[in-house]
Amino acid sequence: MLPEVQGSAETADKASHRARGGDHDRLRRLLPALRQARAAPSRRRSPRDHQQTQAKVISAADIRPLKRLLLCTEGARAFAMLDGAAQPDLLATLAHYQPERYCLLRGALEPGLAAVAPYLVALEHEAPFTDWVMSLWGLSSGVLGVSRCDLHGLNRHFRSLILIEHADRQAYFRYYDPVVLRNYLPTCTEVELRAFFGEVEFFIVEDEEPGVALIFGFDGDVLRQHTVALGEGAPLDTLHGLVERNRLRPQGEAGKLNVRPEQLQQLGMSIYLERMRLYLNEVFPESRRVPRTTLERMIMELTERAAGYKLVLENHIAAFLAAAWILGMNFDESYPAAREVLLDYEMDCGRKAEWLWDFIDATAASLGTGDDGRGL
Repeated sequence: MLPEVQGSAETADKASHRARGGDHDRLRRLLPALRQARAAPSRRRSPRDHQQTQAKVISAADIRPLKRLLLCTEGARAFAMLDGAAQPDLLATLAHYQPERYCLLRGALEPGLAAVAPYLVALEHEAPFTDWVMSLWGLSSGVLGVSRCDLHGLNRHFRSLILIEHADRQAYFRYYDPVVLRNYLPTCTEVELRAFFGEVEFFIVEDEEPGVALIFGFDGDVLRQHTVALGEGAPLDTLHGLVERNRLRPQGEAGKLNVRPEQLQQLGMSIYLERMRLYLNEVFPESRRVPRTTLERMIMELTERAAGYKLVLENHIAAFLAAAWILGMNFDESYPAAREVLLDYEMDCGRKAEWLWDFIDATAASLGTGDDGRGL
């Protein structure tokens, strides 16, 4: 158990108890959410599935101020980096609109790889393609930016960042994924920020809430981050100072980007916690009442405990989290049947997770009828 987690975990346990509340009617209302967590296509949807399929599109009117900021920065051009893996019709759309574009992966690509590759595209005033790109806001399909450099120079810069060294081998760095970028930039040193930004004025990244934009700039010393609530009243005028500070930044060779092992570990943990928190928020709406820090610490503790039972895949951990939310943080000690199965290290982990889902369902149903289920 993580020592600093204990107090927050107890708070989260009280929150989950409020969700259960000893109130059988309220518990019965949780059962549809539980069955949603067990939904098709493969009967078990992963936290990643919930994150990708959540409807996050906001109105064109809300996006309009963001579009003005992108396209009206004097002496600079707007661009987007779009993820083919997140947008299945990307290649067909590029072929239809024919914007200036580059694939960020080098060389001739097989059709399958080309379809899921990242693409750097120019965004022009009054262009239908620009409107299409803006319509993707909230779908984790890419990131936006403004630069004083032409698209060819930007392509050369971003291609130099696409491969990193990890565990003595090269790996693709998915910085064009908004979830990755918004978690990565705050971990960077000044040298790393200089290497990553190059001649980019600022990046615009969707937050986990679609009505919020995160704007990242680098003035040569520190990362400047602004959080802007979108809509007609969005205070984007306050960001002009950010643009001016960025323009005073010394120019020159950006240098090679090195992503530190501890940085990758922190990045991976941040993304995992965000994904699992959003999963709980969607499946169990009452979890939204729990402060973000408290909920993430609860997830960290439960993830560590699940690992002790050899449950390490996200689908398996999701079952453990659901059990803790419905049955209590210490359900693995409170229910002898659950503890017996969880401690059976000869049982296949997938089968163990399946059993756990069934146990949650049966125990929650018995609680809803007044039986505490502890004899199961």
